[in-house]
Amino acid sequence: MSAFSASSNACSRPVRRVIRARDADEHARNLSQWDQRYDQLSSGAFVGEVTELWLPNSQVFVERANQQLRQTCAAWSRSVWFGIPDMADGLMAMGSKSLSSRAVCIRDGGAEFDLLTAPDFNLFGVVVDRERFALYLDQTLHLDLDRLLQQGDVRDLAPGRKEHVCRKLANILDDASASEGDGESALDLQARIFEALAGMLACNESQPAASNRTRHQYQQVVDKVRRRVLDKPEAPPSIAELCDAFHISRRALQNCFEDMTGLPPLSYVRSLRLNEVRRRLRSDSTRPISSIAYDWGFSHLSQFALDYRRLFGELPSETARR
Repeated sequence: MSAFSASSNACSRPVRRVIRARDADEHARNLSQWDQRYDQLSSGAFVGEVTELWLPNSQVFVERANQQLRQTCAAWSRSVWFGIPDMADGLMAMGSKSLSSRAVCIRDGGAEFDLLTAPDFNLFGVVVDRERFALYLDQTLHLDLDRLLQQGDVRDLAPGRKEHVCRKLANILDDASASEGDGESALDLQARIFEALAGMLACNESQPAASNRTRHQYQQVVDKVRRRVLDKPEAPPSIAELCDAFHISRRALQNCFEDMTGLPPLSYVRSLRLNEVRRRLRSDSTRPISSIAYDWGFSHLSQFALDYRRLFGELPSETARR
C-alpha cells in the first residue's frame, strides 16, 4: 500500500515524495495509507503522478493522471479527507453527485466512496487527523467539526475561494520541499494547513450541492451492472440481458451510463473486464494470457488484443513481460 508505516501521520518532520506510475492500479497504490482500487476508462497509455507530503497530523497530496478513472477509495481511519478537483463543470462525480468547477468533496476516513475523474485531471487532497482538527476548530474559531460535516459531502465554494485554497496548498508543498525538515518547520506547515481548511469551511457561502434523485437512481443501476459483471466474469452480459435483469429499457440504460460514466453500457462493461485482465497479467506470470482472457469472457483473442491495446496503449504480452 505505501512506503510509510501506519504511524506516518504522526511524523514530526515533513516527509515529501513524488512517485510516478504507468498503470492505474499501480497509481492507486502510490498514495500512502489509502485503500484504493482504480479502473481506467479512457483509451491510451496511462501516466500518473502523486506528490505527497506527510506532516504531524495530516497528509497533503496532488494527484495527476492523463486518463479517466473510476476510483474506489477510503482514506486512513480517524481522519477527514478534503478533495479539491481542478476541472470544468460536470466532468467529475463523487458517487451520484456531479461536481461543479467550484466543488470540494469531504469524507470521513475509513468510509469508502467512488470518484469518477475527468481525463487529464489534477486533484488536491488533504487528510487530517479528525480529533486534532476538531480541537483546532474549536479553539481558534469556536466551530464544531461534526456540525460542519453535516452540511454535506459535496459543496460549492464561493467564487475564487477554491483557487485561493489551492494556491495555499501548492505553496505548502513547495515550502516543504525547500525546508530543512526540522520539527519546527513541520509544525508551522501543519498550522498553515489547518488554517487553510478552517478558512474554507468558515467562509463557505453556498449550500451543499443539491441531491439529484435521477442521478442517484442512475448510479444505482451502474453499481448493479458492475456487481453483475464482477460476480460472473466468464459471462459478460448483453444489453438485452441487462435490461431484463434490472427491468429497464434500452434507452434508460443508455442514459444511465452515458450520464454517469460518459461511456455506452457495453463499452463500460468491456473496460471493467479489461482492467481485471490487466490486474491478473501484472500479478500472475505463470498463466497464459489466453487463459486469463477466457476467464473474463474474451473468446476472440484477436479482438481482445485490439481492445486491450486501444485502452491501455500496449499489447497484453507487453503487460505480462513487465
